[in-house]
Amino acid sequence: MDLLHVTSSELWAEAQRSGLHAPPMLTQDGFLHLCTAAQLGYVLGRHFSGRTGLVLLYLDPALLEDLRWEISEPGRDAFPHLYGPLPVAAVLRAELVQP
Repeated sequence: MDLLHVTSSELWAEAQRSGLHAPPMLTQDGFLHLCTAAQLGYVLGRHFSGRTGLVLLYLDPALLEDLRWEISEPGRDAFPHLYGPLPVAAVLRAELVQP
């Protein structure tokens, strides 16, 4: 199963320089929001509508520590959450995405 994360091109460039993706949401929420391919359309429409310069990261779940599946919205399947920074080494590929 593919695990995905949406971020800005600026934050992704910063992560590539440092080796870790630790955007402000990690401090704000305590985890990084991830999704599955089946959840991507919902996530893009709800949280990124009208935004440009977005990058979709495809992740290797075997390289993610402290990954938890949690219900974050009533009536929806559990979403994957990463409790800690995302190592760039866990990113299989990155591509531009438009909501």
